Amino acid sequence: MTKVEMLAMLRKVINDEQATGFTEGGNLEQPEGTQELYNYLDRAVDDYSRTMADENDVRLIKRMTVSTGGTLPSDFIDFCGNVPITVEGKTMTYKGEASSYIVRYFARLPYVTSYADKATLPYDNDQAMKIIALAAIYALNKNEYNVAQDVQLLGLSRGTSHANAAG
Repeated sequence: MTKVEMLAMLRKVINDEQATGFTEGGNLEQPEGTQELYNYLDRAVDDYSRTMADENDVRLIKRMTVSTGGTLPSDFIDFCGNVPITVEGKTMTYKGEASSYIVRYFARLPYVTSYADKATLPYDNDQAMKIIALAAIYALNKNEYNVAQDVQLLGLSRGTSHANAAG
């Protein structure tokens, strides 16, 4: 599925195929319309990834070398298991004897907006459908502020802690 196809599917789910509710306009500074929908898709990717990490989904595991003063990767969710590392802000401090340490961590799925319009997204069909369903909840409830019940009905209860923020 491409970025454009994912947006079209989201519009279909929220019954906005004619782009009347979410117009074609918008930009990162003033998200509205299409950009707002892409923001909802990215937010859904983030929440869905956190849910997958909470379920210890091995498809999210990556490796990184840690040394004192290093920064967390942008896709970092959490370490896999206990590691001799403390994190303050985005800076890591290694507590071991060696100069560096290789660790495994759960990485967030890539954001939809990080791809070109016609690029194929790296999600399998099930992941794409769950991301679209979550984004639809955010889009349809953009003024409700609390989508915990909707997310719970979708079966992704982990997303509720992040889903309470306004669209």
